[in-house]
Amino acid sequence: MANDSTSDYFALVNSHGEEQIDSQAIEAGLLAAIADTGAQASRRQEYISTILSRFVYSAQDRHTARATNLALTLLKTLGRQIDDTNELGTERAISGLLSLALDLKSQAEIDSKQADYAVDACNEALTCVANTMLLLPKCRPLFADIHGADTINKILQSGVTQTTAFLCGRCLFLSIESPKSAEYCVDSLYLPKTLAQTIRGFLDRESDKSDRFSPQQVMNELFKAAMSLCVYYPRDTPQGSSDDALSPEHAVKLLDILQVSLDTLFALPLANGHLADPARQAIGIALNFPTLSPDPILHCWLPPKSSGAESERYRYVDRIYHLFATLAATSDESYKAEITPLALVLVRLVTEQPDVRQRLFYRVYPQNTEDYSALPEDRPGLSGTLVRLMRIPEGGMVSGAIGDFLLALLGQDVSKFILAVGYGNAAGYMLARGIAIPDSVIRQVRESVDSNLVDPVTGRYLNQDMDRELANMTDEEKEREAERLFVLFERLNKTGFIKVDNPVRTAMESGRFQEIDEESS
Repeated sequence: MANDSTSDYFALVNSHGEEQIDSQAIEAGLLAAIADTGAQASRRQEYISTILSRFVYSAQDRHTARATNLALTLLKTLGRQIDDTNELGTERAISGLLSLALDLKSQAEIDSKQADYAVDACNEALTCVANTMLLLPKCRPLFADIHGADTINKILQSGVTQTTAFLCGRCLFLSIESPKSAEYCVDSLYLPKTLAQTIRGFLDRESDKSDRFSPQQVMNELFKAAMSLCVYYPRDTPQGSSDDALSPEHAVKLLDILQVSLDTLFALPLANGHLADPARQAIGIALNFPTLSPDPILHCWLPPKSSGAESERYRYVDRIYHLFATLAATSDESYKAEITPLALVLVRLVTEQPDVRQRLFYRVYPQNTEDYSALPEDRPGLSGTLVRLMRIPEGGMVSGAIGDFLLALLGQDVSKFILAVGYGNAAGYMLARGIAIPDSVIRQVRESVDSNLVDPVTGRYLNQDMDRELANMTDEEKEREAERLFVLFERLNKTGFIKVDNPVRTAMESGRFQEIDEESS
């Protein structure tokens, strides 16, 4: 028989057979095996089966929490390269690891002497499950079949370290990938409440330097699991509706997730000018929710006034708008992905809540929309900034989201939108959204600005552009420009792109336009 003090764990098992092995020898053997995992590659599956048999399916060698922790650490290392034939991807292995994790968590609460090793072992068991689902996606449904979320829910409810919470979030995120699994977690386990309570517990927690994950990393992982619930939980969207928000009845069941998402957006500051990772997840989650009804949903977005403080009612709206305006004001391209969901949440709020629209309208347009003395992109404040972002050719989703926000802010009035933005800036957005130019735009412009014409293409008083340009043109140049405009308007009318009176023809018929006499020129 080999010397127990020098043999690695697998040699000990082979030499002892079914005989009891001393706990110290087990620990020493596991340490030796961990130090020499490279030599075990050829017998990887055999060794995985040995650990599962003696530590997971039974307590044969589970003499101490330290030994269990070492065995699961070794199992984690061996399981980093697995295939479809590996035993780790079976229902029995996943179920056994989850049950062991819960037992170890309970042991840590009642046995203070072994608490640290028990917690570490619990984390290693959860890591094995998470890694297996990551490397073998086909085994994820097994997690749902054995109601693995029940175990994770119980672990989270018992109070957890940062690492344990992170791993629980990872397991949930990987396993919730169907309406069936999401419904079970929401309707049977009430998981949204557990997730919200856990996230809230880390919102103000100072980081434990000894832990592998920071509180914000933990929150981010738990939010990813919460997002999976929101995405896969049935929508029941009315047929023909373009709104993909959760139905009010279903949104109420996820109310805790919405509330903690808004609280996170309110509490977390920008990190190096960017949204913190949990805040990015939170704004994505908020996109799934309506704002109108029922009252619990409405009061999440717009809390009832308390002691006459109006700012309290709009604290979440104001915070989201502040983040949106701050990020929009930067020229860094990397901010685009963060601006888009903020803009889309504001679109829903502005569209569904008239008081929010009025509140934000005067923040974007404090100088009034009828200030046409400057080009829209040159106007001061956020309005000019948003127009500049809209006109970026490669703007992608952010350009569309900003166009949606401005159009919603202007009450879905396309005529006002064109005047506020300038058709030249809005053309790409309107084409992408299938929005036609109203036939009445020119007439409305003439009637709305006290005889001062606004150029719908630039969004500025026409006479300001004309006066500056005409002053530097000779009579011949003016005539050529008039002819060019005449042909252009005639062509546009023939193609049907727009149907308006040709201003050059109108001027000629009214006698305000005269051809230049060659001799007098």
